[in-house]
Amino acid sequence: MSLSSRSEPSAEPAGPFLVTGASGNVGSAVAASLLRCGLQVRFGMHRLVHTEQSTQNQQQVRLDFADPGTYAAALKGMKGVFLMRPNPVIAVKKTVNRFLDVAADQGVMHCVFLSVAGADRNRMVPHYAIEQHLMRGPMHWTMLRAAFFAQNLTGPYREDIRSGVMVLPAGQGKVAYVDARDLGEVASMALREPGRHAGCAYHLTGADSLSFHEVAALLSSILARPVKYEAASLWRFWRHCRSRAIGIVPTFAYAVIHASLRGGGGASIDPMLAKLLGRPARTLRGFIEEHRSVWN
Repeated sequence: MSLSSRSEPSAEPAGPFLVTGASGNVGSAVAASLLRCGLQVRFGMHRLVHTEQSTQNQQQVRLDFADPGTYAAALKGMKGVFLMRPNPVIAVKKTVNRFLDVAADQGVMHCVFLSVAGADRNRMVPHYAIEQHLMRGPMHWTMLRAAFFAQNLTGPYREDIRSGVMVLPAGQGKVAYVDARDLGEVASMALREPGRHAGCAYHLTGADSLSFHEVAALLSSILARPVKYEAASLWRFWRHCRSRAIGIVPTFAYAVIHASLRGGGGASIDPMLAKLLGRPARTLRGFIEEHRSVWN
């Protein structure tokens, strides 16, 4: 998309910055990277958390996308925003896109949006509507279209791995895993250097493209105990999620996402992440070795 209707983005860091989803895997990594650079960060959080580690460069603010009354205070004085769509938020036009309108009205100049791979083509994912709204709006933007997170192994897959059987409806499909910490570094870079990254959409994957059978074998080797992968039917997966008391909405979302992998939709590796970082992306093997205690 042409940026001819916008002024040229500044080459200088534009902070202070609002980081949404600051308590999650990617948001916390973005905030940590910005803080290491000595920049001011505002943590946008659904629920405020008591901490003894607050400094003059960081503060918490309540931000609830379902409550427009929280938008203005969270955005006041901010020049850049790292944006994540909370998983429960599906109706993005009345929530996230409304938040972006308020951000533009309050003088936010640049939004770095954590999107998903294929969001520019897939109208079924909520990220598509957010991307389109950003592209039509007055703010500069950077899209981070991310692949599967390595952190899924310590999150949604954790209990399956602990039990020894990963039950997923992904068939023989492969996944190009990416570490959320690498995404956090790239997002921080894009916020700090808007002159380089505004108007860019990056497809970000790690260097590993593995089937779930291969992931299970890797886990078995590193954990020194058997972990298997069961290529489940959608009905089998549904019953498995319900047996683990996973909600209907996330169960449906997980089913759709994993079923889409059967045709190879998540297998492609893109070198862009390593180019942006100036180093190799973190590997899945390294991630598992680093977090082995989570599954034991």
